[in-house]
Amino acid sequence: MMSATSARACGMLQTLEKLNTQSSEDVEQIRYLTSRLQALIRDQEKVRKDVVSKTTNGLHILLATLESSKDTQVSINIVQCFLELLHSGKRASLLVSHGATQILLGMLSSTFQQQPVNDELMKILHQVLAKIGPKDRKFGVKARLSGALSITLGIVRTHTSSFSILLPCLLVLKVYTTNAVNCSHLGKSGAVTTMLKIITICSRKQHHIMKHALDTLSHLVKSKSNSARAIGQGGMAVLLSTYAEWHKEDTRNRHITIRKGLLVSLKNITALKSGRKAFIEADGIKILYSAAKEMSEMYVPGKDLESLTSSISVILRKCFPRNRLPVPTIRSCVPFSLPESPTMPKLDLVQAADDVIDESEDGDDDLSSGDEIAKEPQDGFEFQGASLTCEADLAGTLVEKLATSDQRCLCKDCLQLEIEGECPLYMCKRSLQELQIYNKFFPEMTDFEEIIAQNVDKSELEQDEKSTRIPTPIVIPTGATENAEPQSSFDTSQQNGGKNELNDVKEHRKNVPNLDQNPSVSEEDTVETNGSKTSSVSDSANRSTQKGKQHKVKKSTKGSKSPVKIRKLSKSLTHVKHSSPERTCVKSNSCTNTSLDFASSMIVSRMTLSSPDKQDKTLENIWNFTDDDANMNVTPEMYAKLEESTKSVLPVSKISFPDIHGHISPPFSEEYNDKQSNIQKSLVFEDIDRLIYPEGIIDRVVYDLDAIMNGDGSTLNSNPMSPKARISNGTANGLKFNSLFECGNLRKAIWVRQHEYDLILNSDVNCNHHHQWFYFEVSNMTPGVPYRFNVINCEKPNSQFNYGMQPVMYSVKEAMQGRPSWKRSGIKICYYRNHFSRSSAATGGQKGKSYFTLSFSITFQDEDDMCYLAYHYPYTYTMLQAHLWKLESNLKELNNIYYKRQTLCQTLGGNSCTLLTITSNPLTLDSDGIQQFRNRPYIFLSARVHPGESNASWVMKGSLKFLLSSHPIAQVLRDTFIFKIVPMLNPDGVINGNHRCSLTGEDLNRRWISPNPEFHPTIYHTKGLLQYLKNNQRQPLVFCDFHGHSRKKNVFMYGCSTTQSYLEEDLNMYQMGDNIEDTSYKTLPRLLGQIAPSFALSNCSFTVDKGKESTARVVVWREIGVLRSYTMESTYCGCDNGPYKGLQINTAMLEEMGQKFCEGLLKLKRASTSKTMLGTQPIYQYILTSSEKEDDSLEETPLSPPPPSPSAADIAVDDEDISLDEDGDESDDEDEDDDITGIPIEGATSSRNGYS
Repeated sequence: MMSATSARACGMLQTLEKLNTQSSEDVEQIRYLTSRLQALIRDQEKVRKDVVSKTTNGLHILLATLESSKDTQVSINIVQCFLELLHSGKRASLLVSHGATQILLGMLSSTFQQQPVNDELMKILHQVLAKIGPKDRKFGVKARLSGALSITLGIVRTHTSSFSILLPCLLVLKVYTTNAVNCSHLGKSGAVTTMLKIITICSRKQHHIMKHALDTLSHLVKSKSNSARAIGQGGMAVLLSTYAEWHKEDTRNRHITIRKGLLVSLKNITALKSGRKAFIEADGIKILYSAAKEMSEMYVPGKDLESLTSSISVILRKCFPRNRLPVPTIRSCVPFSLPESPTMPKLDLVQAADDVIDESEDGDDDLSSGDEIAKEPQDGFEFQGASLTCEADLAGTLVEKLATSDQRCLCKDCLQLEIEGECPLYMCKRSLQELQIYNKFFPEMTDFEEIIAQNVDKSELEQDEKSTRIPTPIVIPTGATENAEPQSSFDTSQQNGGKNELNDVKEHRKNVPNLDQNPSVSEEDTVETNGSKTSSVSDSANRSTQKGKQHKVKKSTKGSKSPVKIRKLSKSLTHVKHSSPERTCVKSNSCTNTSLDFASSMIVSRMTLSSPDKQDKTLENIWNFTDDDANMNVTPEMYAKLEESTKSVLPVSKISFPDIHGHISPPFSEEYNDKQSNIQKSLVFEDIDRLIYPEGIIDRVVYDLDAIMNGDGSTLNSNPMSPKARISNGTANGLKFNSLFECGNLRKAIWVRQHEYDLILNSDVNCNHHHQWFYFEVSNMTPGVPYRFNVINCEKPNSQFNYGMQPVMYSVKEAMQGRPSWKRSGIKICYYRNHFSRSSAATGGQKGKSYFTLSFSITFQDEDDMCYLAYHYPYTYTMLQAHLWKLESNLKELNNIYYKRQTLCQTLGGNSCTLLTITSNPLTLDSDGIQQFRNRPYIFLSARVHPGESNASWVMKGSLKFLLSSHPIAQVLRDTFIFKIVPMLNPDGVINGNHRCSLTGEDLNRRWISPNPEFHPTIYHTKGLLQYLKNNQRQPLVFCDFHGHSRKKNVFMYGCSTTQSYLEEDLNMYQMGDNIEDTSYKTLPRLLGQIAPSFALSNCSFTVDKGKESTARVVVWREIGVLRSYTMESTYCGCDNGPYKGLQINTAMLEEMGQKFCEGLLKLKRASTSKTMLGTQPIYQYILTSSEKEDDSLEETPLSPPPPSPSAADIAVDDEDISLDEDGDESDDEDEDDDITGIPIEGATSSRNGYS
């Protein structure tokens, strides 16, 4: 039966094909055949399959017949056949592939031209087009070119009450509007008005038509011109009233799609400023807020209502009336006047563009409510673009032109060339003579000259060789501190009876912040220790005795050949001199001298040897990050004296309790905070409630830094009670706030509700943005009550607070009970866009002008407590000084550490920038041992160029603590390398609570190409140290700048690859021949990925972008010639892989990362077996480059220049090498892929203790 039917259908198709080829005009026969064929296709699935099969060629025959036929009935029959065939989506694609779209659109145009128009044919044509349109990517273009847009729209306009033909036409019109050009054409033809008319006449019975009309309208109003048409024709009121009606009638929630379609149209229209204005005038905020509140009170399982409330929250947040922040100006309220510079034009400070209410579009995408960005921009700590938006930016002046992100030279000699357009990027270079001022910062290059000069008998030295060798493991000393170099310029001036040059410099420190003007500043602030136990001598008589004893011993030991006498000489050369560093108060602009015996400089003999009988017998567990060093053994009185030397622009009135009593990392792990569902919507609705019902808002300012800076101290938590604040069921006194301490940042606190406060952060000094770091004190709380804090002027579009991060809190009461710890705290944490805005003028034309709110709730546990809240674990400048003092005071018994602390320069604020030198004393006191000592490769470390990245300081603390410990690995590191460390590059920013900038309002990590010695002294002189090393052909083996990252997890590195640089010229750098790149820069990240539990190799990147060319990493790589130049980023949040997966990072993990970084450096070491080679050639030739062990592609290409060629013994890995996995096998099977930013590593084991 089925086969006969199929045969009959095939016969009919063959007959139609013959009639088409013969151009037969037998219309009746064609009508009969198409009618019978349509019946067979409708009734038999087998026939439908045969028609679309390739053997019968049925589709081609039917399309040819339709194209050639002029009879309406024949056209209806064939189109009905297509309609029956389109029960399967695959057949729609077949029709499109056979060109059905053009033929049907042509039929639509020809039918419309016939009079009268056949409504039945129009209906079925639109039904077929509605099915094949979504399958044709060019459907919109074809429809527009064929003129079908106006035809369909005309039918819809004339048949608004004829729902049978209206529905298929709306379906086709909806497909048309998926094309943006079609939307513009249809809008000009009145499609928006037609859709609004259909929406008003449709009732619940016509909900299908209503739905398609709303979908079409939502497509149309994506165009700004169509949105304006909808607003002008009263569309906002129509949509809002329609939504209110459907919300009221749809009690069973059966028509949620209709309500959602209305909200989508409202969302698109409110993208315009006029749309938001019309929405507010139509009372849209109250209508949608009431609807959302009613839905939130319903309990209906499923996510349908949640989608509605989410859409409403987006619309309400967008339409919330824009306001400026409730502050007099968005610029920092802490002023600092920049000095005049001899190398730059005079800076006439002008009023920078302030914030105004700006209703321009911010864009519809709300990143804060979306998924986490897969590839974060590296703005956390190498921020894209210029960072100079401050009072020092002179609009329209040359200085503004020169200080922007293109990083042209700022020196005086280049200003005229810049005007003439002839100043190259790297034109400013310092001569060899200019770099000689840095000789004093490399005493290791000149120390022990007296040993080399001695005419010691070689036979006696060889006989006593064992007694002169320093044994390992070593012992941590605990000696007292000392103050000045024996032969400094200060001593010379006193002996010559001349004026004390140092004191003269101190009186004018603000005017002379650099080394060029005062080379002797750094010589006086020097801490040295080479291991000898010292005693503190403070009076001048003792100093004179020490000097006399020194000269006497030198004379008596001249020419001595006995090691015992050498050791006696070492002890007698122990020289202690206290020189009180000056303390200049920025507020009073006066200089005062304060005696500070525990923070002075220290000099110990350079020839001290360790004694075997003083070795530490308990080396196990010597390193413990959770040891009891909460206050670093610094008493509050001692810490207060240290803090007196800290100079701030902020009017500091106290020392914070955590600074004095310290912090111990909690012994328990802290997991990610679970973000509650719908928390963002609920917070937005609470903000809307404040707008609709303002009578319930207290609105009292309880802390105002602006008023304090203007001399009104009464605003410090003592404003009179507002009548609104007298809540019957609450306390009459709210919380008290304070941020007038080092590193504090809180500008204003506003009491909003009984237990809710809005907080405003201060921008960086001389700047109008960078609001992220906060650190403040809160007291007078009620225990057991959740307090909500809203930081309302955050700037970044997303934050890790949305992905598990919590702020940190320090309880004074818990600290007094023996638990001094910063802990992760807070619930109901959310980061979202608010209704406060920044103008484009204030942001320098940047997009995304809305502020964002960080909201969190904290329940205080104790009564009469005082708590501190911070963005991250604070680490202040004074804490650094106290930590260094502790480390120096522990150097009592460790006789072989070579340690010096010097002042590199003075900052604009009058604070010292510290430079540390750490290594070990010569292994032997002969020419070979001293030569090996001087030829050790350099490791250069720096941190805290961005003040808000306190996690970088905790990593640096871990590194310093490890390097100055008695751990055997630390001893090997000191024996192998010379560490030059600048632990804090931006002291002024740290002290004054900045997040990213210095006192000039500039990002110092964008000033490395051409730093100004007056405005960027720390960068200028740090770069000078590196240039000095380069001129002496002693480039560091590794340079690493420690940073923090606010929008990524884990710890990771940024390096530099010549093949991934934006400059083609970089391809010529670090080549190994035959166009092979030296990829040894990837080894250290690989090693850290194996041994450091918080390090993520997959997050590492080695690209060199144009926006990063003025950062430390790229400048040191490109100008100094350091292949292994890195930025190491530490997360604020936590880890998402490895042993710490799911845990928030704490200070113990950060300090551990500092240790693991040092341990990773051992992989880069290759010991030389030839003592002669160590004494005659730089040790750089014998450093293990990662490519020899890690990169298969470089196995045959030696990195060290021949001759001599390293032997197999030279490249052998030490027994203590940390590159071994758990099985003891070397992990050299990593895959190399230069085309991706993260280096894949397979089979690598992560060991938390590589030396267990």
